[in-house]
Amino acid sequence: MPDQMIDLELPVPPEALLMGGKEVLRAFIVADDLHVSLANAFEQPEIWGVLLADIARHVTDMYVAKAGLPREETLAKIRKSLDEEWAGQSPAPSSDFTN
Repeated sequence: MPDQMIDLELPVPPEALLMGGKEVLRAFIVADDLHVSLANAFEQPEIWGVLLADIARHVTDMYVAKAGLPREETLAKIRKSLDEEWAGQSPAPSSDFTN
């Protein structure tokens, strides 16, 4: 694997620095495709659904804070896009898994 610089590595959330935690997901866009590394962090797969819904809420908060978009409308757009993507035929993802 080539040793290349990452365009932008996001900071660890302050709460994780203060209280500890475990990184469970790392995502990159490479040539317009999503590539992820996942930790096998949960015994039940449905917990990932909770995590993904929570991520959607964090993304909504970002758009509300940074772009002044309405919260409910923004969350509805994310949900609509997710539903459309889920129903569609996307190419196989590229993932790496830990533990």
